[in-house]
Amino acid sequence: MSDLKLVETIPLFPLHGTILLPGSVLPLHIFEPRYKQMVEHVLENEELMIGIIQPEAVDSKKLCEIGCAGTIEHSQQLPKGNYLIQLHGKSRFQIVEELETETLYRKARVEYSSFKNDVKETILSKDTKLLYKNFREYSERNSLKIEWEKIEEIPANYLVNLLSMNLDFSGIEKQTLLESPDLDSRLEDLIALMEMPDLNDDLNGSSPNYLN
Repeated sequence: MSDLKLVETIPLFPLHGTILLPGSVLPLHIFEPRYKQMVEHVLENEELMIGIIQPEAVDSKKLCEIGCAGTIEHSQQLPKGNYLIQLHGKSRFQIVEELETETLYRKARVEYSSFKNDVKETILSKDTKLLYKNFREYSERNSLKIEWEKIEEIPANYLVNLLSMNLDFSGIEKQTLLESPDLDSRLEDLIALMEMPDLNDDLNGSSPNYLN
């Protein structure tokens, strides 16, 4: 959406082990009161976006400096007042300052100037053969059941982001993928992470609002 306004003040949704990337979709189950309030406020104001950002550690209130803002492209309210939403990533941001707020959820003033190319569709310039080879090997090591015919139908630029968001990497590793300067760099980082031996990382954990 080329005419999208990147607003400077956004609600923050801290999720450890979860990243959103530009052009990608993140499904979320919203059930905590503070985040239900956040979703309701965003739905009432179409200009607002939600900033997905990781805490520095599982139980830390301190946040990473860089996250990704997205718009709600689909929402469904459930009988108990919970929500199912799909968040469409628009641009990464850097926190300038967190704001005092009367809302249940956190807000921050952010800037997007370091990520001007995020709003454009980017195409990989590097060879992607190693991506598919390493993903097959990673899948075999981790006993993942993959429908390879469907994987091969996904454009490589989308696949890089899809795997970066959904493979079982630690929070730190996912933050590295989020902060990769561009798509070609993210491809290289993703391939390197898939080649690493599997380790149990205390920082790796699922987020309660994230739909796996």
